[in-house]
Amino acid sequence: MGLLLLLFVMGLLVLWAALSSGFHKGAPPLTSTQRIILRQYALHYQRLSLQEQAHFEKKVSLFINEKTWIGAGIAVVEEMKVMIGACAAQLLQGFPDVDLMHFDRIVVYPDSYRSHRSGRLHQGEVRPKVGMIIISWDDFIHGYAHSRDAHNVGLHEMAHALWFENSIINGEDHFLAPDPLRRWNELAHVEIARIDRGEQRFFRDYAGANEAEYFAVAVEYFFELPKEYRSALPELYMTMAELLRQDPASKYPA
Repeated sequence: MGLLLLLFVMGLLVLWAALSSGFHKGAPPLTSTQRIILRQYALHYQRLSLQEQAHFEKKVSLFINEKTWIGAGIAVVEEMKVMIGACAAQLLQGFPDVDLMHFDRIVVYPDSYRSHRSGRLHQGEVRPKVGMIIISWDDFIHGYAHSRDAHNVGLHEMAHALWFENSIINGEDHFLAPDPLRRWNELAHVEIARIDRGEQRFFRDYAGANEAEYFAVAVEYFFELPKEYRSALPELYMTMAELLRQDPASKYPA
């Protein structure tokens, strides 16, 4: 009986050590190949401290191993999983306990695809009713290859997923702090009206479509043109920095 109790206590200690070390929901450590992909291609990851990189890697591993990956006319290879997971980790850097759990399926097309619902060509989309994130790989790569044009389909679609996730009641909801979220919505309405009136504005026209699109476009500018964003719309930028719990304008080089 004493031996069984000792083994039980030892098991609890091992479990506690794993949890306290930040072992994230059972996701295994990245392989050496996966880390090489991050070091070569993930610019945001390269700018992080070693401690931040460790948390980033855990988030990437969770996306790789716990999401269902579906290829639409293309085989989903390791590089795709790592880079799309890194895109999610970039946006979620300030939310270590948020994994976009509602969105359990990631569909990858080889390039822009025609939506069977709208008939229009899409580079990506988010379908909250079925928990699906859809990405055009060619457009995804283009977004990161041209990292100073504020056009990044990966960040755009992950921003939509985050926006929806915040209000889906699943135990992971309402992680966006209410006060900065309220301020964000107030400021966004002013800027959307400015776009609608055709007045001078910082974001591209598509941001004026609705609140969700404004947020997604703002996320693209937030990571790709953070200093310009902060200069043009300082209050909105600082509100987004508070909302997302990170400040790339202060972190990124000029």
